[in-house]
Amino acid sequence: MKWLSIFKTALPYLICFFFFICYSTLSVVRHNHFQSYGFDLGITDQIVWEYSHFKAPITTVHYYPFTSILTDHIELIFAPLSIFYWIWNDPRMLLLLQAAFMCFSALPLYFLAKDKKLTPLICYAILLGYLMFYGIQNALWFDVHSAVFGASFLAWFIYFFDKKKYKATTIFFLLAILCKENVALLTALISIVYFIKRKNRKDLVFFTFSGIYLFLIFGVYFPHFTKLGYEYESTNGLIGNINLSHFFNTANKREVFFVSFGSFGFLPLLSPFSLLPFLGDLFSYFVVGNNIKEADGIFMHYRVTLAPLITWSTVLAISEIKRLNRNYTALYLLVSLFAVQYFLHLPLSYLTKNWFWNESSAVKNINTLLPYLPPDASVVAQNNITPHLSHRTEIFTLWPEQKKFDKKSPCRHKKCNWLMWKSTSPRYLIVDTSPNWDIRHFLANRPDFIDAIDNLLKEGYIKKDKQIGNATLYTILKRNTQ
Repeated sequence: MKWLSIFKTALPYLICFFFFICYSTLSVVRHNHFQSYGFDLGITDQIVWEYSHFKAPITTVHYYPFTSILTDHIELIFAPLSIFYWIWNDPRMLLLLQAAFMCFSALPLYFLAKDKKLTPLICYAILLGYLMFYGIQNALWFDVHSAVFGASFLAWFIYFFDKKKYKATTIFFLLAILCKENVALLTALISIVYFIKRKNRKDLVFFTFSGIYLFLIFGVYFPHFTKLGYEYESTNGLIGNINLSHFFNTANKREVFFVSFGSFGFLPLLSPFSLLPFLGDLFSYFVVGNNIKEADGIFMHYRVTLAPLITWSTVLAISEIKRLNRNYTALYLLVSLFAVQYFLHLPLSYLTKNWFWNESSAVKNINTLLPYLPPDASVVAQNNITPHLSHRTEIFTLWPEQKKFDKKSPCRHKKCNWLMWKSTSPRYLIVDTSPNWDIRHFLANRPDFIDAIDNLLKEGYIKKDKQIGNATLYTILKRNTQ
């Protein structure tokens, strides 16, 4: 009986650890196979590497090189996380940290369900629902993002807020808002929900400080201390074009609502007031930032912050409607969860696919070529090679474009496929034109990319140094800026 009791106590931790192994494997193997990108792992890795050397977070991978990443997002959490690079100075450390923070943030929501006296089976269904939420799967599959760390801290913030343990709440409040500029909106809305539910004035403290932080970031910092302002607002300003129809005006947005609620059997709808932070999160993307079309759907990292919010709403819904607190509800939650997993073929299923584990000849060729590149050299690289070279002060992204030629066109047309880099200083260019890659890796169609390389060679901008298969290292001979 003693061992059974120990096992029951350890089981939620073991489940989180199991998912940590799964997600770590997904992200590390993906990176090792050159499926991670300069946007965003290369950028993040470069600035964390710089923080670990007590340097300013200046990115050269970005479209605007030699600028502080803090003009793009306020992601101060990467500064303290950089100390882990003292243990292992590698982008895979970030991938492991992200998986660990996210997976073990399932525990506070499991504890919350237990504190609300939900049945043990429901508590485990909640735990699994969080760990397998589509937003978490897609985020941990797709590079490294501050929003993932923000979501993990929000889970702990909610738990300690509910327990009225305000010292711990304060710690996770500060950690959460330091992750990304829009997280303070979520802490503000969570605070409002709790204040209205229990009329505790202490809850308003977190609302107040969230509001102050949002004002300083969006009302002072971005408009007055950055050249371009906040790049992710709508074309008419941060709140200049508020149209609530933008919540549902595309099929991708409607799918987000359906899949999010469907992942928990639509039970969160039974606690409508607790959905205020959930709606606030989508408001910041769908309404305020409606011009960022890639943030509309269920993919990439944009929906990860919904995970703690909708799981919290599910816990509250079941605790408020007592007749739902039965084991059949746990079964219903699990059926809903696995139905979403099955129909969407989410990243956890990749672990069962042969294509995921197979290392292509292209991967072997690039790995064989990389040692020929001097470790401190300034280099331009295609999008999926960049994250493997970002521990240097000058690593630039290769951008596709078309260049006009009035005379002696290398392609016999007035406009030719071309590649450029936004710096005058790089010494080397490294690419791999294998058919394994596509527009995500080249940032262009493969035939156009190969044609552009040929045009650069014909015009004497680059000279071939070393080639292994389709992986090629070039010396750059001429300046080639936009």
